[in-house]
Amino acid sequence: MPASPDVVIVGGGLAGLAAARALTAANVSFTLLEANDVLGGRVATDEVDGFLIDRGFQVLLDSYPEARQQLDLKALDLRPFAPGALIRRANGVGRVADPWRDPIAGARSLVSGAFTPADAWRMMRLRADAILHLEGEVSSDGHNTARELQERGFSERAMDGFFRPFFGGVFLDAQLTAPARWFEFLFGMFATGRATLPADGMRAIPRQLAAGLPASSVRTNAKVRSIRDGRVELASGELLSPRAIILATDARHANVLVPGSRAPQWSGCVTLSFAATTAPLDAPVLLLNGERTPGPVNHLCVPSLVAPAYAPPGQHLISATLLGTPSADDPSLEREVRAQLARWFGAGVVDAWRMLRISRVPFSLPRQFPAGGMTSTAVRLDDGLFACGDYLETPSINGALRSGRRAAEALLASWRASRGAVA
Repeated sequence: MPASPDVVIVGGGLAGLAAARALTAANVSFTLLEANDVLGGRVATDEVDGFLIDRGFQVLLDSYPEARQQLDLKALDLRPFAPGALIRRANGVGRVADPWRDPIAGARSLVSGAFTPADAWRMMRLRADAILHLEGEVSSDGHNTARELQERGFSERAMDGFFRPFFGGVFLDAQLTAPARWFEFLFGMFATGRATLPADGMRAIPRQLAAGLPASSVRTNAKVRSIRDGRVELASGELLSPRAIILATDARHANVLVPGSRAPQWSGCVTLSFAATTAPLDAPVLLLNGERTPGPVNHLCVPSLVAPAYAPPGQHLISATLLGTPSADDPSLEREVRAQLARWFGAGVVDAWRMLRISRVPFSLPRQFPAGGMTSTAVRLDDGLFACGDYLETPSINGALRSGRRAAEALLASWRASRGAVA
C-alpha cells in the first residue's frame, strides 16, 4: 500500500468498489477502507448448514445498464427466474406471464384472476411506454407509482393481485410511493431482461468487482472514525492524508462522518429461510401474495430451483419475505408465517420445513430519490471530498454501481480542470 495514496475510498460496498475500479482503470493509486471483514455492504451472502442465504431478498436484473457495463455477467454464471410470477389468491394460484416471451402462458394470464381484459391491454401499453423511456433520466419529479397506475386505469384487482405484491416487493413498499419514472424504468428492465441469481450467491458480485483491484489497495476491518480537513482518521488512530476522498458508505454512516449530508428514510424487510427435502413450487418463479386478507408474507421463492448451489444436494432452500420491520419477536413471526404458508401448501408440508435463519434487514433500501434527475449524482461535498451511493441515485444495484463510477469520474475531471486552470 502506498504511504500516501492519491485517493481514500471510505466504504467497500458496490458504490465504493465501482469507484475503485474506475480509479484502477485510470492508474490512480487509492486505499479502500471497509469497516467489516468482507466487502459488498448490503449485497452479501451467508453460509448456513451448507445453504447460501442472501441478506434479504435480492436479485440482479441482467438488463441493468451498469451491470452490463461493469460486470462480467457470463463469469457470474447467472441463473434466471422464470419470467412472470405466480399469484396466490383466495380461490387458488394463477400465473402472470409475458406474452412476448411466452404467448400461450401470456394468454392464460387473462384468466389467472389477476387482471380484467381491459387490464391486459393497459399492461401492453405500459410495457411499450416503459421500453420507450428507458434512456431517460429517473427522478422524483411528478407523481408516484400508485397514482401512475391509477391514472392508467388499472383495476383494483390488478393493483391488489399483481402490482402491490410484485413491485411492493421490489420497492419494499406495498403503498408504491416510489416515483413513477423509477417504476417505469424497472418495468422496462424486467421487460427486456431477466431477474437472476449468480450461481454462487449475490456475494459473487462484490467478489468479482474486488478481484480486479490491486490487492494492496483494499483494507478490511478498517473502521473510519472521522473525516476532517482532508484527512481520514481510523478507529486505530491512524491518519491518512490523500489528495481526495470518496465517501462511499451508506447514507446513515455518511451522515455521521460528514454531518449535514443526506439522511434518507429506509425501507426494510424480513426474510425467513427454510430447509426442505421437497420444493413447494415446481418452477424457479416468484409466488406473490395476492389475497385480499393477506398474511405477513409478501412473496415466496425457492432459490435452489433458480441456482442449485443455494442448497446442499437433495435439499431445497425456501425463502419467504415480509415487507417492513415487524415488531414481533422471531418465534412469533415464525408462527405467523408458518400458519399462512400452511394455508397455501398444507400444514403437513410446512411443518416439515426446518428453520435456518430469520434475517431482519431494516436498512435494505433508501427511500430517497434525486430531485430533477440523476445528472449530478456524484456529489462534491467539498474540495477534494466526493460522495457516492445508491441513496444519491436510485435504490438498486444499478444505482450503486453508477454512482460509484460517476463519483470517480467527477473526481478525475476536477483534477483535470485544476491542472488546466494552473496552466
